[in-house]
Amino acid sequence: MLARQIVVSNPDGLVRDQDPLVLADIMQEPVRVALWDRPSPVGPEVVALACRQRLAIRSWLNADALAPALQELLPDPAYGPLREDLALLADMTTCLFGVEGVGVRVTALTKPMCPRFHVDRIPVRLLCTYGGPGSEWLPAPSVPEGLLVPGSCQEGRVEAAAIQRLEPGQVAFFKGENWDDQPGKGVVHRSPPVASGGERLLVTLDV
Repeated sequence: MLARQIVVSNPDGLVRDQDPLVLADIMQEPVRVALWDRPSPVGPEVVALACRQRLAIRSWLNADALAPALQELLPDPAYGPLREDLALLADMTTCLFGVEGVGVRVTALTKPMCPRFHVDRIPVRLLCTYGGPGSEWLPAPSVPEGLLVPGSCQEGRVEAAAIQRLEPGQVAFFKGENWDDQPGKGVVHRSPPVASGGERLLVTLDV
């Protein structure tokens, strides 16, 4: 994929489109979040199965062996749609950034994984929630001063209307704090609340 020349007019640095090429716009300087707007390719039955099995995978995927690696990590035939989509997203990510592989994490959740707002200490992360509430983030102008101070109380400090959330199936690149060796670019985000008995299937790919 080739990065497009774009103009980001909104202050939150978000670009969003139904065309998957929008993900390449994360390479542009003003962009902090690039969002591919699509429905989830993974059905609720797969999400429910993952939650029943308490699916938790953390591994490294080599670009030249995506299919066999995913088959080994997710051998159950019922996970076919998940394997196919993971292969697609991993291939897109490695091609875009010219890397040999990506770190993958697949997690079935019934409670928030990281309920505090934070930034990732990596260059960039791809996120996709296949079922349940998606990751939440704050546009830079909506981040209160001192919100990320370790141990500080975050409750009541962020206006609810300012919080953005990914919908099931949407794919997003979030810039991390180590993007291009320029601290301060990281997207402030968190794992959303999950209601009692709720189910959530999250995938992240780290570059």
